[in-house]
Amino acid sequence: YKPADWKAGDKRPAIVFFFGGGWTNGSPKQFYDHCQHFSKLGFVTFSAEYRIKSIHQTTPFESVKDGKSAVRWVRQHAQNLGVDPEMIIASGGSAGGHVACTTALIPGYDETGEDITISSSPNAMLLFNPAVNLTYKADETNRFSGKAEQISPASYIRKGLPPTLIMVGSEDTATP
Repeated sequence: YKPADWKAGDKRPAIVFFFGGGWTNGSPKQFYDHCQHFSKLGFVTFSAEYRIKSIHQTTPFESVKDGKSAVRWVRQHAQNLGVDPEMIIASGGSAGGHVACTTALIPGYDETGEDITISSSPNAMLLFNPAVNLTYKADETNRFSGKAEQISPASYIRKGLPPTLIMVGSEDTATP
């Protein structure tokens, strides 16, 4: 989604949204309204698709790779997209919040053949009820194959991460 006055060569901030759905279901349509809203505020916005179990028979580990690829792609094509490559925000809700968060926190999990000299780390994160501690209920599902900690953002908290806003509702029991 582009602002009405967008033109190639702009250096606008960008937001890449990732949908929720437990790495199993969901659709980029979840954030179309957000994309439209922020494009009216001057952002170039994207509602990214990533691999999920119900469609692609994949695990959350492939979702992480796809999230990193999406941010990297926006940065790599910033000039043609009218985006400032140093003003990219990763955003998402629930599992999509996890995917957004991993773009900055989780080392490795880069897609084979990508130019990893181009950073997949956003410059800021806007997260809605993100799954940041995957070890919390990891034993209740088999989706992490006993490796939840490897892609659990809570395991990688450190100094120097992008500025982050996390919003979680007080009634949310899925993402404590």
